[in-house]
Amino acid sequence: MRHGQTADNKKHLLQGRKNIPLSEEGIEQAMKAKVEIDAEGIVFDRVCASPLKRAMQTASIITGVPEEDIEPVQDIIEYDFGPLEGKRVEDLGPNMRAFFMDPEAYIAPEGAETYDEMFERVEGYLKRMEKEDPDEKILVVAHGGTLHAMYQLLNGGPMKEMWATTIGNCGYFIASVVDGKLSVVSTHFKEENKTLPLDSFLKK
Repeated sequence: MRHGQTADNKKHLLQGRKNIPLSEEGIEQAMKAKVEIDAEGIVFDRVCASPLKRAMQTASIITGVPEEDIEPVQDIIEYDFGPLEGKRVEDLGPNMRAFFMDPEAYIAPEGAETYDEMFERVEGYLKRMEKEDPDEKILVVAHGGTLHAMYQLLNGGPMKEMWATTIGNCGYFIASVVDGKLSVVSTHFKEENKTLPLDSFLKK
């Protein structure tokens, strides 16, 4: 699951590793997602999340587990934008458009993470998940960047198509381990909760 909305999401600011909480709207999104998941009768055996506040908050609202009891997972923390963090996406020009349109052409500025580095850590986490008990239900709350990377890795698609599908705030997918392989079985992407108008941005 992607975390609920934050004030920076609403302003189209790159959050990256900034440790900011959910907005009121984000809290409401998480509460609605909880109702949906509860209605499906899903009870989680474990709760994991990125160590950033917005992910921990979302996981706590969904499950009722206190944040201090949620398992922090460093490998699914958001992409590190380095000096670009806090800047408005639409103001960053062609290189930021490449980040979404053609990730392989994106040039990470000094002090920022590369796409390859993010994919490597996310893939490592997914491989560890494949070794977990297949009957154990685990909630994993991450971020826009790392969740899109997870979905792309599980589907086996090229990196350049990573943003072809929008996972909105509190959007999620369900994956199961079958014969030792983790596969997506259903998607609930909450595209109505997207905050960045990628369509108009990418056409510039």
